[in-house]
Amino acid sequence: MASCSSLPAFLQGFYVGHVFSLADAQRHENWFRSPQGQRALAFEQELFRKIWAPVSPQRVVEVGCGSGIFLEWFNSQGHMVAGLEPSSSSLELARRRLGLKVRLDQGFAENLPYDDNEFDTVALITSMEFVDDPYLALKEAFRVARRNVLLGVLNKYSIGRLHYGIQKFWKDSVYSRARFFSVFQLRTMSTGILSGAVPIEWRTCFSLPLPFLRYISLLERIPMLQRHPFGHFIAMRIDMRCRVRALHTPVFDEIPAGAKVSVQSLGWWRDSGGAPESSVNG
Repeated sequence: MASCSSLPAFLQGFYVGHVFSLADAQRHENWFRSPQGQRALAFEQELFRKIWAPVSPQRVVEVGCGSGIFLEWFNSQGHMVAGLEPSSSSLELARRRLGLKVRLDQGFAENLPYDDNEFDTVALITSMEFVDDPYLALKEAFRVARRNVLLGVLNKYSIGRLHYGIQKFWKDSVYSRARFFSVFQLRTMSTGILSGAVPIEWRTCFSLPLPFLRYISLLERIPMLQRHPFGHFIAMRIDMRCRVRALHTPVFDEIPAGAKVSVQSLGWWRDSGGAPESSVNG
């Protein structure tokens, strides 16, 4: 169960994460091979290309990589890729798909077996929904990332979310055990963990449930539509750098005994970047 002590108020409550069984992994894999799944995957990848377009190969780890669908895409873009997944069944499918092309590890998002800043980019794509503690998982991603964290998350404020909620009454789905998020919640979690505002870029897609995608694909590609916060799939990039440069008061290491520093002089130091000769009076 998620630890309430580490979760923001909107995430607190009884929740147990879900590790995919063999049946879950096979259903997920089969869906992405279907025409609808292929269309959805193409849209999601297109969305990520709009917010994340590195000019050189990156070291990328996908946390909750599943059967390796996005690992394969990252690898095809020329990046040095690794994947982490708690489900042994999903890992086996990933090994069949990728062979020795990428490094695959078994583990949990809340306790990544990697060093600080080991990867340029850490990606969590449809995995935050199934972890025990999403706050801790995101905190670990920030620890391991050197440049960016990429999130691909299902939106709680979407028509698709309502569709899943109704569908569960007559059809079993792994998403009935998922936790959904909003753009605003992801932003709040990120700024809370990083202790301040950082650059965040996001887009959404699938304004209507996925069965309608084949009919509204052109509409879904309108940039303005991708910038509203109610699409079913959220793609978000969080940069590991601060927007604001802090103003520091200088520390005087060597000041003669009895010297006095005026408040006016300190103000001058801030403005000019140095201390005038008159700032220290014997």
